[in-house]
Amino acid sequence: MPESFPLGHHGHFIIGTDQMGAQRLNAFLTVPQNSSTVTGTGLLTQAINPPLHANNAFYGLVHVLVFGGSETQVYSLQGSAIPPLLGAPHVTQLVITLNGIWGKEGKATYTYVVGAVFHEVKDVPVKVTWLLQE
Repeated sequence: MPESFPLGHHGHFIIGTDQMGAQRLNAFLTVPQNSSTVTGTGLLTQAINPPLHANNAFYGLVHVLVFGGSETQVYSLQGSAIPPLLGAPHVTQLVITLNGIWGKEGKATYTYVVGAVFHEVKDVPVKVTWLLQE
């Protein structure tokens, strides 16, 4: 992996399309220097009635895969509700695949639960803004 920022990598991940009424998952994820662990928070929203508003804590791992000379960075995350209330809507799983190591674009698939109903969202665009912390 390329050299990390001094305290690790910190990124703002915008997951979803720009279409009106579409779901949007904003996540702030951190990978400490010289580590493959990932932690962070996120907010899943959608302007529907009733509105979807799910606060999440994320934890998991990041890996680098190389296929035919091209590099892909894969984040495999589990989610829990903030606060951890029984039945609170939240993202249960999130997989992000970035084009390149510390790439700025990619795709995501996630599962979220509202009540007892699970929903899966597949192959939505991801845009990342990497934040430098000194």
